[in-house]
Amino acid sequence: MTSPQPVIAVCGKGGVGKTAASALISRAMLDAGVRPLLLIDADPAGGLVSAMGERVENTLAGARARLVAAARGAGDAEKESLASQLDYLVLESLAERDGYSLLAMGRMEEKGCFCPANTLLREAIDLLVGPFAVVLIDAEAGLEQIARQVTRRVTRVVAVHDGSARSADTVGLILDMAPGLVSALGSRVDTPMGLDLPEGVEWLGAIPEDPELSRFDRERRSLWDLPAENPARLAAARIAERLLALG
Repeated sequence: MTSPQPVIAVCGKGGVGKTAASALISRAMLDAGVRPLLLIDADPAGGLVSAMGERVENTLAGARARLVAAARGAGDAEKESLASQLDYLVLESLAERDGYSLLAMGRMEEKGCFCPANTLLREAIDLLVGPFAVVLIDAEAGLEQIARQVTRRVTRVVAVHDGSARSADTVGLILDMAPGLVSALGSRVDTPMGLDLPEGVEWLGAIPEDPELSRFDRERRSLWDLPAENPARLAAARIAERLLALG
């Protein structure tokens, strides 16, 4: 399944700097006049929402919980009717802002499988991508969402690499799952030298170690509020430009 617009998934192992990269790249795209954006926080921990300084009332997890509650004790006909409400609940979970919309996965509070989390996310992406100039997904840590084809509409996978051996292994596994679509972004590294990037993985650039970014993160301040001249923000702007050129 293909999409006419760029659908970018930012992936990597936990703690690699994936969410900060997603926040800074999305800010850079807005600054460059790329609108409207669809930003998807696909990590149940809600990292992108926090990094943007946002709060959302409705999440996909909440939509699922309402369906699960309504389905308990319902007959077959009622369950079929409930399933038809899924599109409405997904749209209700979409937070619309000036120039962008935000969709948050949210945390699943209970076990159960009336509407599995990753299937719901995949269907939400299919439903929503159409009117947006660019879609950027901050994927959950690891490979689960790629493995379950949540990112089946993705045109570019950005694998974040922090220079560690585990990070390198994850980039290789991502390449195995999405051949031809993977580019690498450095986090807290300056160059691709010594990173042992697999053949076929294009280097986008690096977001450097930055004390101001780290302070904003510790203080739970929006990374979108970093000064325009901040080195990490400037680096993200160059990476966003390269991503847009790739399409």
